[in-house]
Amino acid sequence: MTSARSALLADINARLDRIPEPCSIAMGGTVSLAAMGLVDEVAIAEGGEVTVTLCLTDAACVHFTAMQQFIADEIAGLPGVSSVRVVQTLDKLWTPDRVRS
Repeated sequence: MTSARSALLADINARLDRIPEPCSIAMGGTVSLAAMGLVDEVAIAEGGEVTVTLCLTDAACVHFTAMQQFIADEIAGLPGVSSVRVVQTLDKLWTPDRVRS
């Protein structure tokens, strides 16, 4: 990975680490999407197309649509990003060991 792509990936991950996980807000102990272990993968294709894959605590998460938009809004403004797509993985299950302490 080139240094420019590495820097962009670091910027994206920093933004993801600042986005609060919706259920943690409701519980009064705000944790970021990244710290909660919901970010499964960040891929940057040629041309700056970014795909963020989430591993949700529940495949039927009612907050997924809002999280998609929030993530896209946060990342889209970064230099080098031409588009943002947020998807969820359905072939992995979230488990508490994904939480970053």
